[in-house]
Amino acid sequence: MEKTNKKNDHISKAIDITIKLGFLLLLFAWCFQIIWPFANVVIWAIIISVTLYPFYKSISQKLGKKKKLTATIITIILLAILIIPSIKFTSSMVEGIKDFGGDLKNKNIHIPPPSDDVAKWPVIGNTVHSTWQLASNNLQGLLKTYEAELVSAGGWLLNAIVGTGMGLLQFIISIIIAGILLVGSDNAYKISRKFFRKLVGEESGDEFASVTEITIRQVAKGVVGVSFIQSFLLGAVFLLAGIPYAGLWALLCLILGIIQIGPGLVSLFVIIYLFSVEEPLIASLWTVLIVLLTLLDNILKPMLMGKGAPVPTLVIFLGAIGGMIVSGFLGLFIGAIVLSLGYKLFITWVNDGQQEKTMTIENN
Repeated sequence: MEKTNKKNDHISKAIDITIKLGFLLLLFAWCFQIIWPFANVVIWAIIISVTLYPFYKSISQKLGKKKKLTATIITIILLAILIIPSIKFTSSMVEGIKDFGGDLKNKNIHIPPPSDDVAKWPVIGNTVHSTWQLASNNLQGLLKTYEAELVSAGGWLLNAIVGTGMGLLQFIISIIIAGILLVGSDNAYKISRKFFRKLVGEESGDEFASVTEITIRQVAKGVVGVSFIQSFLLGAVFLLAGIPYAGLWALLCLILGIIQIGPGLVSLFVIIYLFSVEEPLIASLWTVLIVLLTLLDNILKPMLMGKGAPVPTLVIFLGAIGGMIVSGFLGLFIGAIVLSLGYKLFITWVNDGQQEKTMTIENN
């Protein structure tokens, strides 16, 4: 009889635990489903707040530790930095596309013929010269020859423009949320420490939290931040030099910069265009400035990231591309940072385990 009662107690406890776990899983799944549409915005807001925390702390101390005032000032500055250039570049891009479409329809586009020196370029010289010559003599024929490729590129470009608009809106919302998070940053810091201690234990918790913070800050500044600065400056030069569709080229420079290819390819085409439409002296002066800005990341990255990248370039590249495929334009930034963070935490965890194993062998 006693065995039967114990058996019934075990069954009751098992059913009770199963029901509680089921309810918790259901609650977590429900919360996840509700928050999922805002996941990208919230993650980016966290990244921004973590990146700006040292700056926020410094300004807050100078303003007498007025947290709300400091967060408000930083938020307004960020919004101004984002919105004002974006309006200029976006209007330039939209107007350029409209003008190009109108000129193409009315056959008003005239492409100057290439010089004979183009054919002397190594490897690609003959191909570039013949294609350029065809575009100069018969642009419609060139478009028909590469119709499939142009349609595919146009579809990608249209999606990129739409994604950029949505990404800009998400950025604005993320900056506002980041400002709110900065006000409660001290509590958030304590919570993150407690979370990592619960996750990996007391000893490794603080280390993992520090690695998370440092990696987010380094990749955000050294990859995303540098790409923003570089593409903005190049876009400004393109505008001043009178390059058509300057906003579009600036956007492409930003994307290529984040995926670690760099804006060199865009700069090369812009330089070729300048020498085809401007006097050699003027084109040369613009070329010097464009080349300097194209190489600017080699100076800014060591300054902002310290000695060496926190993660391999391949990890950042895969994160940016994968993030863009999964989450659109905003995923381009989030993917690079999140995958870098995951890689860094994984390496830290593996090395930590290896160190413990080495210490055990030495003690024995």
